[in-house]
Amino acid sequence: MKKKELLKEVMGVPKVLNPWIKSFTKVIINDFKKQNNWHDEGPVNYKNSEGEMVEDTALRMVDLEIPGKEVMEEMVTLNGFSNMKEFLNSEMFKNLPLWRPDIKYTIIGVPEELYNLESLGGRTQASIGAEVNQQFSKLGKGRVYPNVVLKLETMVDKEDPLNNFEKEIQSTIAHELLHVFQQIKQLEKGKPSHFGKEMALNSILQVPLVSDLQIHWWDYFLNLVYLHLSFEVNARVSQIYYQLKDRDIKTTEDFIKEVKKTGVWDQMKRLENFDSDSFIKAFKLPNSTDNPFEMMEDLFKKAELAKKGVNIKSEDEALKSLMKLWSDSLMIGNKGMKQLGLDITMDDLPESVKETPSKFFKFFEKRFHKKAKKWKKKIYRIASLLQQDREQALQKNKN
Repeated sequence: MKKKELLKEVMGVPKVLNPWIKSFTKVIINDFKKQNNWHDEGPVNYKNSEGEMVEDTALRMVDLEIPGKEVMEEMVTLNGFSNMKEFLNSEMFKNLPLWRPDIKYTIIGVPEELYNLESLGGRTQASIGAEVNQQFSKLGKGRVYPNVVLKLETMVDKEDPLNNFEKEIQSTIAHELLHVFQQIKQLEKGKPSHFGKEMALNSILQVPLVSDLQIHWWDYFLNLVYLHLSFEVNARVSQIYYQLKDRDIKTTEDFIKEVKKTGVWDQMKRLENFDSDSFIKAFKLPNSTDNPFEMMEDLFKKAELAKKGVNIKSEDEALKSLMKLWSDSLMIGNKGMKQLGLDITMDDLPESVKETPSKFFKFFEKRFHKKAKKWKKKIYRIASLLQQDREQALQKNKN
């Protein structure tokens, strides 16, 4: 199979994204190098590899921004175009016609030990977005995709900020650009720029009714729901490719060793290992102790949960009320979609699934395991792609 076909099959990411990924990465690095001082500092506490608590200091550069006009000018320079007109008429721009995309980023400098505790790809959080139901805009005789904003927050070693910085943000940028690339392809097919019901479900996960309960156990579940969405799976597989493509991987064993170091592999394993029975048993309401301060804190937490619609009489009743909040959030989300003019309706779960917490979470267990199986298969196909990269590089060196 040819590399282009394999890339499309494995990730849905064509090579046309490569110059954009490299350029966005370079634009951020160049801007970061211009920064002279950290904006503020504060305490940071963490457990080291031996389980001991460590107190240290973290630094921050916040709300750094590269305006879209400047980004476009950098694109022209970095990719060897003589002027903006030449860039706009290039295949690179036609394949991903982002018009003046803004970049906003924050850098957090932490101790080297804490930095090394985080897995590759787990040090950076990012998002990319445009206006709801964004459409193409005309620019001269062509059309462009405007109003895109890339937001990024990344952790660095405060003593050596540029160490691994390029690799870290490049894979995340690849992840985010895939999302906007998919949106553009939807528009080119005459379809809405969103991802239908999966996008709706992703939006519903942000509804305060379900997302602001401040129950770690419930937040973990919502994160799994988010991770199992197809567009997130594809984006994370592409992220692995860009994390590993410059590594010295010669064998399947090398690949497996390196891929297991990534945060994406950890995310896939969370879906694969989800066990509904164990998960339900792990749920606990805030439980008062003999310590009067902890007792007051637990009572306060229970009162807050009750205000938000969680039945705190027992764990079982609390679980049932969380299931109801899920259904209520779907109803709110569907109304929101209609108000935005989007013809999307998220179906509620079958009534039989909502009968008991056991059936509810078993339903999602099956979905998580099915998606993890597909995810792992795509990850392993990356090994073939990296092998093709290596063979092409060797052939190029011979010539």
